[in-house]
Amino acid sequence: MKRFLFALILSMLAGWAIPTAAAASPPPSSSWHRLNPDQSNPAPEHERFRCIEAAVWVCRYDKVPEPALNFSWDRTTGQFVGRDITASWACPDWFTECGAVTRVVAGVSTLRPEGERPFRVALELVFLGDEVLYILVPDALACPWFPSFEAAVAANPFPLPFNGVDWPEPDCIFAPSPRPE
Repeated sequence: MKRFLFALILSMLAGWAIPTAAAASPPPSSSWHRLNPDQSNPAPEHERFRCIEAAVWVCRYDKVPEPALNFSWDRTTGQFVGRDITASWACPDWFTECGAVTRVVAGVSTLRPEGERPFRVALELVFLGDEVLYILVPDALACPWFPSFEAAVAANPFPLPFNGVDWPEPDCIFAPSPRPE
């Protein structure tokens, strides 16, 4: 009889969903890419921004080597930590995409340029749905990022591999310069 009861209890327990730490799903993540056309670099660059999306967002910035495309690359990295401020965010007058904004995450990024001292900068991640992210430096500029490098190149096409002459067009939106008083 004891075996029967034990077997019955085990069979009942087997049907229950017992939560475990291993069964918990990880927070959502995203990866964003940018074709950096800044001509102060020796050549265009492939930049990447990967985020873990939770109550506190944590993102990592780096550059992806693209030797087949004749792109510039260095070991600059960065880390961003921020929080969703969509409900309280005020779109700056100079940012031309205000009507399409779906989410905004504000925080601070610590950038570590190769061979230079790290520095901190305030950033706002301004999402236009799942298709475009603008990384906005308040009162300065906003540059577009895309879910894939292919999408970044398609948004700003130019002859590949880079020939040293035909640069992609600049694509950042700039805040107006303050007028001297």
